[in-house]
Amino acid sequence: MTLPSSGPLSLSDIQGEFGGPGSPSLGDYYAGGSYVPSGTSGTYGAVPSFGAISIQNFYGTTAFTPGTVTYTSSSGTFTVPSGTTTIAIEIVGGAGAGGYGSYDFSEDQAYGGGGGGGGAKSNTSASASGGGQSLSWAVGRGGNYTDGLTGVASTVTGSLISSMSGGGGQPGNGAYPGDDGAGGAGGTASGGNVSNTSGDDGSGGGDGYPGYGGSNYSTGGNGGVGHDSQGDAGADGYVTFTWS
Repeated sequence: MTLPSSGPLSLSDIQGEFGGPGSPSLGDYYAGGSYVPSGTSGTYGAVPSFGAISIQNFYGTTAFTPGTVTYTSSSGTFTVPSGTTTIAIEIVGGAGAGGYGSYDFSEDQAYGGGGGGGGAKSNTSASASGGGQSLSWAVGRGGNYTDGLTGVASTVTGSLISSMSGGGGQPGNGAYPGDDGAGGAGGTASGGNVSNTSGDDGSGGGDGYPGYGGSNYSTGGNGGVGHDSQGDAGADGYVTFTWS
């Protein structure tokens, strides 16, 4: 919360904004020190980093610092920092795995499996009204041959945005002898008030060539080549919060 630009202002108010020791003095609040970030400025210009300092230097100042954080795995809760006016969220779902390759014994020729589609992207921004809200997030993993071929959606839920999802990409289809493997479809997105964009579809595998994973956001796995060879895993998704 920004300190007032005029009227009463006390050392206690400054401590409430920037923190500080139990019995603070103005000397604790030089810019670039333990409590006031470098470059902090207010109604009367920059807070000094040395020399003369007075309560007047703190009119219109705030401890708030804009920032961004990206999560690339797992799940958790993000608390919007105090002082935030706008929160922007970008989420991308996990991509699908590439399909398996097979082998045509009559032609002695390998056939590539189709590439998995890329995960989808969703983006939103919302008024944070000073911050403090909690947002639950989960990052979707990419599809693989151990946990499942379809990419998992990444999600964010909370009172600020209700819910939004970056969908996981679909896996590429395996290639049977004499056939091409089809590319997997890109994931779809929902929620958010800026963009809800599908990931790219993967390409089909051809005669002796793997299909390539869809990209744009998280990238799908390339298809396998050779007798029952597995395709590559899809890339994991991510969740990014940017506050200002």
